[in-house]
Amino acid sequence: MQRLVLAVLAASIGLAGSAHAQRPRAALAPSSRWVFNGHSTAALGTSVGDAGGHINTSSGLGGGLEVGYLVTPRLLAYAGFDLAKQAIDVTGLAGDFGLTHLEAGARLSFPIRHSKALPYLGLWAGRRSLSTTVDNIDTGASSRLSMSGMAVGGSGGVQVFVSPKLALDGGLSVGVGKLGNVKVDGQHQDWGTLDNSTTTRIRFGANWYP
Repeated sequence: MQRLVLAVLAASIGLAGSAHAQRPRAALAPSSRWVFNGHSTAALGTSVGDAGGHINTSSGLGGGLEVGYLVTPRLLAYAGFDLAKQAIDVTGLAGDFGLTHLEAGARLSFPIRHSKALPYLGLWAGRRSLSTTVDNIDTGASSRLSMSGMAVGGSGGVQVFVSPKLALDGGLSVGVGKLGNVKVDGQHQDWGTLDNSTTTRIRFGANWYP
C-alpha cells in the first residue's frame, strides 16, 4: 500500500512538472519605445486617368524604411517612405514608373496572451507619386512624366517577436486618392478631374527596438 501511494505521488509530481514545462511562455515585450523598420514591398498595379483614358502600371517590387514611437504599449506613431518599380502597362509605350509613398500614421496593436505574435491595424495619410521617363517606341522621343497627390489609407498586419529587440513584420497597406498634380518635363498639365487611384502594397520586413 505504501508503495502504491508513493507511486501515485511520483506520477502526480511528474504530471505537474510536465504541465508546467508545456505552459506557453508570455509574449515578449519590446525593449524600447523607438522602433526602426526596413521592409521589402510588392506593389500591385494601379491606374491613373478618367473616363477618357487611363495610364496603367503592372505590379512591381521595391523597399522602404520607417521610424516609429510607441506612444503607449499598444499605440505606435510612425513616419515612412517606400519606393517600388512598376512597368508601364500601355501598348506602344515602354518604360518603368517609380511609385513612392511618403506617409505618417498610427497603428494599434492587439496583444494575444502567451503569444509572440502581435496583430495590428493602422491608418495613414501622405503623398504618393508616379514618375518616369517615357520612351515612345514609334517616334523615339522621351519625356519626363510625373503624377502626384495626397492620399489616405489603412493597413493591417502582424509582428512576430524573435527577441525583445527584433520582430518580423508582414502586412498589407491600401491607399486611395487622386494623382492629379501632373507634370511633363516639369511643366504642369491640365488633365481635368482624374479618378481616384488605389495603390496596394504587400510588405515584409523586420522591426528593431534599440
